[in-house]
Amino acid sequence: MKQWLPSQPLILTPIIPLMWTTGWACMASAYTVLEIQPPYSAQLQESILLISSVILVANIYNLILISQRIERYRDYPTYGPRTLLLAIVLIISIVMAWGQPKAILVPNRLTFFVVAFIILNFLQALLGEFFTLFERPVTRRKLASMYLPTVTLCLSGLIIPACVNVHDSWQLPLMGCGCSLLIYFTWETWQNLPGILSKGSVNNSIMYELLVGINLASAILAIISGVLFFVFSMVERRFIFSLYCFVISLPINGISGLLISALQRYNNDYRYGHVKGKPQRYIYCGMLIMVIFIIAVFYLVA
Repeated sequence: MKQWLPSQPLILTPIIPLMWTTGWACMASAYTVLEIQPPYSAQLQESILLISSVILVANIYNLILISQRIERYRDYPTYGPRTLLLAIVLIISIVMAWGQPKAILVPNRLTFFVVAFIILNFLQALLGEFFTLFERPVTRRKLASMYLPTVTLCLSGLIIPACVNVHDSWQLPLMGCGCSLLIYFTWETWQNLPGILSKGSVNNSIMYELLVGINLASAILAIISGVLFFVFSMVERRFIFSLYCFVISLPINGISGLLISALQRYNNDYRYGHVKGKPQRYIYCGMLIMVIFIIAVFYLVA
C-alpha cells in the first residue's frame, strides 16, 4: 500500500481550506448583493464537517510527509521552523473550525474570527506551497504561479465581504481597498498570463483546457465588472450585475488559477488525455461555461 501513497508534499491539500473559506465568503457576499439569505441547514453543516474531516486527515498526512524531511534538509535553516509554524497554524485552524463550525466554515458575514481564520488559511497555503515548490524540479518552461492566485483569494475573502456590507462611515476607505484589489488583480492577471498559457503535456487534458478558459473568462469579467462597479459608485449609482460579477469572478479566477498551477506540477505526462485537433476550442468552451454560469445563477437566484 505504501507505493500508492504520495511521497512528496501534497500540492493542493494545504490550499483547499483557503479555497473554501474565501469561496464561501464571496458567495455569501453575492447573496447579500442580490438581497437573498445565504443557504444554511443542519444537513449542510454536517456535510461540511464530514468533508473537512477528510481534508484534515490529508493535511495531517501532508504535515507528516514534511516533518520526515527535516533531517534531509537540515542544511536549510528555515525548513524546520516553517514546518513547526505549519503545525501550529494547522492546530489553531482545527480548533477554530471545529469549535464554531457555523460561524467559521459557513459564515454569512465577515467577523473578527472569520478574518483570523482566513489569515490562518492563507499562511497554511503559503507554507504548503513553499514545501511543494521546494521539492519540485525547476524547469525552463514558464509555469503558472501558485503564490499570486493565493494572494488574490486571501484579499478577496477579506475585502469583498467588507465592501459589500459597507457602512457610510467606512465607505470611502473600503472602496479604496476595493480599487486596490482590482489594481492588484489586473497586475496579477497580466503577470500570470504567460504561465497560464504555457504549453506542455498537461495541455492534453480536456479538464485543464476548460480550466484555462474559465480562468481567462473570469479574469476578463472581474476586471470589466470591477471597473464598471467603481465607476458607477463614483456617480452614486449601484449596478447590481457588475458588482455580482466582480464578487463571483474573483474567487473563481483564484481557484482555477491554483488548479491550473497544480496540474502543471503534477508528475503526470497526461498521455491519456483526449484533446485532439485544436485545443483552443476547449478553452473557448471553458470561457462559454463561465459566462453561462454567471448569467444563469444571476437570473435563477435574483
